[in-house]
Amino acid sequence: MYAFLSHSSACDALRALDKDVSRFSRWPNRPRKLPRYGDCVSTQRAFHEYAREVDLKAYGMSDNPVHLLVPSASSRSRGKSATFHVWSRDLPAHSLYRLSDTLFASAPEFVLFQMAAQNFKSEPLIDDFVKKGQDEREFLKRIGSDEKLVYDDPFSWERKSRLISMALVAMEFAGYYRLPTALHDTRYQQKPLVTLENQYAFLGANPNLYGVSRARKALELAFDRSASPMESALALMLSLPVEFGGFGLPKPELNKGIPTKQFESMWDGGPVITPDLQWEDHKIAVEYESDEFHNRLGASKADSDAVRANVLTAMGYAVFRATKGTAQSISNTMRLARQVAQAMGGAVADPSEVETIRRQKLQSLLMSS
Repeated sequence: MYAFLSHSSACDALRALDKDVSRFSRWPNRPRKLPRYGDCVSTQRAFHEYAREVDLKAYGMSDNPVHLLVPSASSRSRGKSATFHVWSRDLPAHSLYRLSDTLFASAPEFVLFQMAAQNFKSEPLIDDFVKKGQDEREFLKRIGSDEKLVYDDPFSWERKSRLISMALVAMEFAGYYRLPTALHDTRYQQKPLVTLENQYAFLGANPNLYGVSRARKALELAFDRSASPMESALALMLSLPVEFGGFGLPKPELNKGIPTKQFESMWDGGPVITPDLQWEDHKIAVEYESDEFHNRLGASKADSDAVRANVLTAMGYAVFRATKGTAQSISNTMRLARQVAQAMGGAVADPSEVETIRRQKLQSLLMSS
C-alpha cells in the first residue's frame, strides 16, 4: 500500500531530507492518476496499519493529523490521525519525491498548489472578528474612554496572509535553511530543493490546475537564496506592499555574489562578496547579524563580518546592519526601512491606522513562522 504525503506533512518530510537530495527521485515520470482505492492509504484504519509498518517519525512526522492525498472522496474516512485530501486529476509529472518504496512526499512546487487550492472558512473569521470587537469595546467602556475603534477587514487580511504563508514556504525550499521537524532543529547551509524559476515553470506546465493564479501571486512576493528564517522575515517586512503590512521598499536580492576582482588587495574571501540583502541599482546592502552564527563561530565570525562590511563600503555600497532585534521589533524595522529609503533618495510614509494594524499582524505572522 502506498502513502502520499501532502500539505504541511509533505513540508515536514522535505525538511527532514538530508543534503544529498539527489538520491531521492522525482515521481511520476509522466502525468498519471493516484493508485486506486485499496492500493492508496485512504482510511483511518489503513493509515494505522501503514503507520505500524512504516516509522513516519523517521521521515519528520510529529503531530497529528498526517496529511495525505487520496484518489476520490468516496475512498476516504474521517478521523484524528490522518486528514485526506482528494486529488482525482492526473498528478503532474515529477510532482512528488519518492522517499521509500511505498512513501511519497509532494515536492515544493506541488505543495504550493495544494496551499493555493485551499479555501478558508468564513464563519471562524467572522466569529473571531466579532469577539475581538466586543472585547475591545468592553475594555474601552470600563476605562471610560471614548476612543474610536479602527478595524481591519478580516477577509482582506486572510487572503493576504495566505499569500505570505505560501511565499514563506516557497522561500524556504528555494533557500539555504530548513525549519525544525521531529528529527532536528532549524538547519542552515542546506541545498535549495528548487528555485523560484523552477516553481514558475511548474505553474506554466500546469496552467489548468485550480490555484495557479494565487500561487503565482505568492511567488511574486518571494525570494531565492534566503539563508535563514530571519532573513526571510526581514526581506518580506521591508519589501511587501504597504497594504500587506510591509514598508513597500523595492525588492532586494538575497545572497547574490558581487565580483571582487578589483579589490583583491583588501579581500581574500574569494572571487565574490555576498551581502545578505542588496539593492544593486542603489549600491545599498543590509547585513543580517545572526545570533546563532556569531555564538557558534565567535570572534572569527565578527572579524570576517567587519572586513566584509568594510570592503563593501570601499566598493561604494552603503552598508546597514540588522539583528534579530531589528526584525522582531516593528519600530526597529521601521527605523531600518527609513534609513534604507533615505539612502535611495526616498522616504517611508507614516502608516494609516489600518496599515498599522496590518503591520502588527504581518510582524506576528513572520515571527511565528
